[in-house]
Amino acid sequence: MICPYCRSPRIVISNGEYVCAECGSVVGPVLYVPRQNVQTPYVIRKISLKFLLYRLNKETIIYSNKIKYKEKIKQYIELLVKDLEAPIYVLDNSIKILESIDKRKIQGKNPRVVAATIFYLVSNRYGLSYDKENIAKRLNISKLSIRDTAVYLRKICKELR
Repeated sequence: MICPYCRSPRIVISNGEYVCAECGSVVGPVLYVPRQNVQTPYVIRKISLKFLLYRLNKETIIYSNKIKYKEKIKQYIELLVKDLEAPIYVLDNSIKILESIDKRKIQGKNPRVVAATIFYLVSNRYGLSYDKENIAKRLNISKLSIRDTAVYLRKICKELR
């Protein structure tokens, strides 16, 4: 390439343009091969990932303040029965026991923990062996909270003794 102004053959690339080394005039732009914009993947937090997987894989449970407390517990019990393929009589008995418990005695407890505990105690009554850890994983709670709540529910409900 030759500079059109001074006829010098010394052309260099500077700041993305062809520049004459003798007179310093800009001869023209350099055409680069377009680079692909590579974006690093967004790191999702562990909690968010669990929530998304739960939403994708499980039946949607309505999270709202308008739903009554015992209705939320019923939904979680139904979810456990469906996921663990438990017999229907476990569901019926669990709901009967839930209705017999005074709402004020379990108010303030996590509805997932109460549902898991009632399901666990009723299934043990019928000789069905569902592991606490498996139940806890389904509802994303701790198996120790099931153990602690079981002691409390046995005290307040004579049907669970």
